[in-house]
Amino acid sequence: MKFYLSILLLTLFCILSGTLLVAQDTAHNNLASRTQYFKPSAVIIPAAFVAYGCLKPAIKAIQNTDDKIWQQVQTNHASFKTNAADYLMWAPSAAIYLMDGLHVQTKHSFKEHLVLDVGSIIVTGGIGMVMRKISGNIGVYNTYGTEFPSGHTANAFRGAEIFHQELKDSHELLSYSGYIVAAGVGALRIYNKNHLLTEVLAGAGLGILSTKLTYWVFDKVKYKNKRK
Repeated sequence: MKFYLSILLLTLFCILSGTLLVAQDTAHNNLASRTQYFKPSAVIIPAAFVAYGCLKPAIKAIQNTDDKIWQQVQTNHASFKTNAADYLMWAPSAAIYLMDGLHVQTKHSFKEHLVLDVGSIIVTGGIGMVMRKISGNIGVYNTYGTEFPSGHTANAFRGAEIFHQELKDSHELLSYSGYIVAAGVGALRIYNKNHLLTEVLAGAGLGILSTKLTYWVFDKVKYKNKRK
């Protein structure tokens, strides 16, 4: 049963990744710049993160790694407790509005940022809820009372991906700073005993992939409207 449910989770991930890869092909003839969202080099890392988490029920080594890290954190950082991640997870997406206020050149306008921000929240949250619903029926994901994937980490990397997409053409180095903050959120979730490594990695991948999907849909709709 666990094996089949893990395959179902992996299938869910493949559908998302497959959508992105199909989008690359369909968008090519319409607007070449859109392929930047779906290049294999841009998708492989977040895809690997999600796959790693989804394969946990089927691979003992992944389970053992989670257990070892959890035990080390419990032993060496038993008293560590902070709610900083509750606020930091919003920092990357909030930063894009700071750029708007400072009139820093970005790919989209302020109003478009609002649409992309809300859209990516809906996509990330929706897929995340489905994954949690499925994983909740798999015992290996519920050993320590945590949830798969990490919502805080997904939200942080969702914002980081927006920040990167908006600034990478005008301020490339700055565009990567959101990922640093998002990684910090993931680390805090582990040290705070809220999540396991697999949950954090899957959350990171989910946030990035969902945002890429949101950007593709947004650009496709925008391009069609321009042609009318």
